[in-house]
Amino acid sequence: MKKFLPSLLIAVAILSCEEVSDQGLNPKDEVLLVVDGKLTSERVRQEIKLSLTFDGLNDEAPPVTDALVVINDERTNFFLSHDDTRPGVYQTDTLQALFDVLYTLYILHEGNEYFAFATSAIGTPLPPLTVNEIDTGLFEYVHSETIPSMTEVRVTWDENDALGVPSTQEVEAFFYTLNVIDITKTFAPDKELLTFPEGAVVHRRKFSLTEGHQNFLRSFLAEVDWRGGGFDVAAGNVLTNLSEGAVGYFSVSMVVSDSIVVN
Repeated sequence: MKKFLPSLLIAVAILSCEEVSDQGLNPKDEVLLVVDGKLTSERVRQEIKLSLTFDGLNDEAPPVTDALVVINDERTNFFLSHDDTRPGVYQTDTLQALFDVLYTLYILHEGNEYFAFATSAIGTPLPPLTVNEIDTGLFEYVHSETIPSMTEVRVTWDENDALGVPSTQEVEAFFYTLNVIDITKTFAPDKELLTFPEGAVVHRRKFSLTEGHQNFLRSFLAEVDWRGGGFDVAAGNVLTNLSEGAVGYFSVSMVVSDSIVVN
């Protein structure tokens, strides 16, 4: 029987001083802990999401709601609390990840212990916003980043429907700029163009990436985003920095952001 991984939200960042493991997935199809863990330099409640591998491409990932989750920053242990309104999501109190700090993720679930270690790559400024006018008053976002990073682009604007009722529209996309054999390349899945009218606001968030996290993203996107849908974990092609028995990734990123009106 095949097992499938849920799609991980990759609005996260990195690992340094880390060894990215290619332990693969258990050929015996045992259920594995799936970790979607991210810390950022934003001063917010940081989140770790836990679930399990599952049977069937159309099934939903079973959330893990009874784990002990702790993050250590070399000085303090931060105990995360489960968000009962979002099963499987564990939150810190307000916490800002720092550059050049080694973070340890510890998870205890059903008597099993799991570990991951992560630091952050240095953050760099966003490049100037680039858009192309593809029709009168209609623009397309052009990704011009050259530094290894992940960029979340969200565009919002107001418009009236046929009855004159105003509403807010929104489109969003992620762009991955990764080093591939010493060449920097931007990866964007084959999807609709990111287009919007004049007056729209482009919101960008850029996450720094370590080499280890780039390796994870390449392997993950190759299995999921560029092929579509969930993937068979028995293939064992997605890298991880979690200890044995767990898959996914724990990362730390420096984040820079801006919001620009397109005129």
